[in-house]
Amino acid sequence: MSTNIFSVMNTAKLGLLTQQAAIEVTGQNIANVQTKGFTRQDVRLETTTPRSTGLGHFGTGVRIGSIARAHDQFLFGQMVEEDISLGNFTARQDVFAQLEALLNDTGGNSLNAGFSNFFNGFQDISTNPTGLAGRSDILAEANNLISIFNRLGEDLFSAQQNLDRTVSFEVTEINSLTQEISRLNTQIHGNEPGPILANDLRDERDRLIRELAGKIDIDIRDEADGQIDITLQSGRALVLGGTSFDMSTQINGNNKGFSDVLLDDGSGVPVNVTADIQDGRIRGVLDMRDTEIEGIKDKLDRLAAGLVREFNRVHNQGLDLNGVSGLNFFESLSPTVINNTNNVGTATVTATNASPTTSSVDKYEIFMTGSNSFALNNLTTGLASGTFTFAAGTAFNVANGLSVNISAGAAAGDRFRVSVSENASSLMALSSDVAGQPARIAAGLNTTADGNNAINLSDLQNALTFDSVSVVGSGSGAFTFNEFYDALVAEVGVNSASASSFKEQQDGIMLQLENRRENVSGVSLDEEMLNLIKFQQAYAASARVINVIQEMFDVLQNRI
Repeated sequence: MSTNIFSVMNTAKLGLLTQQAAIEVTGQNIANVQTKGFTRQDVRLETTTPRSTGLGHFGTGVRIGSIARAHDQFLFGQMVEEDISLGNFTARQDVFAQLEALLNDTGGNSLNAGFSNFFNGFQDISTNPTGLAGRSDILAEANNLISIFNRLGEDLFSAQQNLDRTVSFEVTEINSLTQEISRLNTQIHGNEPGPILANDLRDERDRLIRELAGKIDIDIRDEADGQIDITLQSGRALVLGGTSFDMSTQINGNNKGFSDVLLDDGSGVPVNVTADIQDGRIRGVLDMRDTEIEGIKDKLDRLAAGLVREFNRVHNQGLDLNGVSGLNFFESLSPTVINNTNNVGTATVTATNASPTTSSVDKYEIFMTGSNSFALNNLTTGLASGTFTFAAGTAFNVANGLSVNISAGAAAGDRFRVSVSENASSLMALSSDVAGQPARIAAGLNTTADGNNAINLSDLQNALTFDSVSVVGSGSGAFTFNEFYDALVAEVGVNSASASSFKEQQDGIMLQLENRRENVSGVSLDEEMLNLIKFQQAYAASARVINVIQEMFDVLQNRI
């Protein structure tokens, strides 16, 4: 027979060492039961190569075949996809909640209350148009209404600035994550000879991947060497093996100086990927900054501009206590011209408000079709407003009294934005004609004391001045000032509720996936205790075999 006592001892020794290692892995699982992202490790045992004898094959013991993660790659991919959406919905919910608080119309200092107090003041002085006390009260209510507009306009712009800073912060965080993932790629590749897996390093990499997914939309591709590649869903690379590609930000002069997102793709010239980012927290932040808040601010500006235009129109028609007419109550709207930073021509555009009581408060874009021609596009309605030819250096009217003057040097494709409502809410102010001078309020119409113009001014509160988007003039629209603002507040409320609903739904999906992951990869203390007992009993049994071998040695020694 080809067997000996030493082979039995070696088998027992392997049993001891193997069960000891299994106990060590079990202890690692128990120690990390609360560790976020930890994946349970399973010891997979296999028999060692048997010895061949004349009687057959004798087993030579046990060894650890592998220490494997209880990891479901398909489930992990699902969680990454849902992390991307969750990041977007969370950003939108957070910002909409802030906007709801900002536009909250339930307080005594709301815009609707400001409208009511302001217009009611004119109703009051219509019965006593020469009373200075009532006129002073109107100026006080006007200043209060102006301060509400100013505050809302400035707060909305501040919210955009905060989101712009958030974009820069998120870019820094994304760079930190991609750099760390590429470093882990290198470490994992260097620590996985043959079939051995660097489980703890892979857990850390998975945790960072999920954190990255919450910030930006990514696709993941596993490589055969244990490394992974990460790209944006548009295909641009963020991580290729041990190399990461950094993002950066750059001011966009065509977007109020807010930041665009760039990506260094290795060519040496960073590429603008703002439009390539499709989802994740940074997409939510960009959309809220550039679309949602910008749209709210635009409507507030046009509401302020519409009030200024219509109120001044009626106020101009009245008489103050000195019999003077043609006075502005609010500071007249001044046009803003914004040159597109990509223009190649040398032309400059200037604009004046040639007819402050009729000029459109919509936002327009001049698109040059030649050196002496352009198309006018209404950015508010999204409609074309006609084509024009012009003589360089000659002023001409567009948009119901908005006068523009285009110098020589225009090139086809150049763009210029023109508007009298840009930042109107933040810039709204009393006219110098009436500021601090209550006697100059034009309450009279035919005489200084008839109060008829005060009634006309008060009636503006209920005048149908707006259609769904534009100021069309008193009586020819569908909405009053209050109704236009109420629609704005309601729209924010609906969008906020929608964002909260999507966020809540996404939380439910993530909870379900986390529970599935816990079932597959989580540590169960009950199971680990059973494993601990099992491995401890096997260890004790192997030790008992060694004791038996010791006794066998003693028998041999005593017989010699």
